[in-house]
Order: sequence, then C-alpha cells, then structure tokens
Amino acid sequence: MSPRDPSLRLIRAAVFGMACVVVSAGGHLLAGGGAIASWALALGAAASLSLALLLGGRERSREGVLAATAATQTLLHLLFAQTSAHVVVPDHGHPRPGMVVAHFTVALLTGWWLYRGESAAWTLLRLWSAPPPRLPRLLAAAPVRLPFPVRPAVPEGEPEPRGRRELAAVVHRRGPPGPSRAG
Repeated sequence: MSPRDPSLRLIRAAVFGMACVVVSAGGHLLAGGGAIASWALALGAAASLSLALLLGGRERSREGVLAATAATQTLLHLLFAQTSAHVVVPDHGHPRPGMVVAHFTVALLTGWWLYRGESAAWTLLRLWSAPPPRLPRLLAAAPVRLPFPVRPAVPEGEPEPRGRRELAAVVHRRGPPGPSRAG
C-alpha cells in the first residue's frame, strides 16, 4: 500500500469522520441534549468524511489535525443541537462557558489521538515503502565464521564412532585432534 493509494485515504478519512461523529454525538447525549435523529447522524458522518477526504491527500501536521478536529466538532455540535428530538438543557443552542470548555477539551484530546494515529500510519507507510537497507560491500564479502567446530568427515570404510563420550576432564586445545590413546 503506497501513500498515494485511494483506499488508504478513504480509511484515514473514515477513522477521522467516525471518531468526530461518535465523540460529538456521545457528548451531546451525555450533556442532556436529547436523542439525535438518525438522518442528522448520517449527515454529520457524510460531512465529516467529506472534509477528511478533502484534507487527507497528504500527511497533516499536529496543528492541522487539531484544527480540523475542532472545526468538525463545532459543526457537528451545531448540527446535533439544531436537530435533536428534544432539548433538555435550556439554551443548548447558545454557547455557555462550561460547554465551550468541554467541547474544546474533547476536541483537543480527540485531535491529539487522531494526530498520533496519523503519525504512526505515515511512519509505517514510509518504512514499508522504503528500499531495503544495503549492506556495505565489506560486510557482504566477509567470510562466514561458524561459532562451533566442524567435525571432519569419517573416511570411507571406517565405521562411524557410536556411543563415544568425551571425558569431562579432557582439555580441549587448539589444533587437529591427536592420536587416540584408547587401544
């Protein structure tokens, strides 16, 4: 998958749009704003997805993701406040200081989470599409040394030794093996 792949752009846009819609709708319901009409949820999801598709052509900065998240959350809040079935909180359509702080905090946290995911996705794409590392010629031409001694082949006609044990007290020295002392 390359960074220019349209399916990647759609996946990123869907994650952004759904995160914004779910957080906004959840906040609206928790704040007592009443039930949201299903067509308003669908409209909010389509608008969020469209905005993300427009902005999702390249990697966005932290500030860009935070600004897009805050703008989307604000627009979704206005949509949900105007279209909810009933409004339990008086003057829900007008900004109040506590509501503004809550929206700003949630938008900031959601934007930060989305930015970290965006950053991780782009890092993985860069690693995936990068050419494999090239070894320096000296390393590629270096002889391979085995970490254990290689047994010499048994000459033809001689039976292969079986059940022979090395003694624990035998001193291993460098060089070819000496003649066998066992008779």
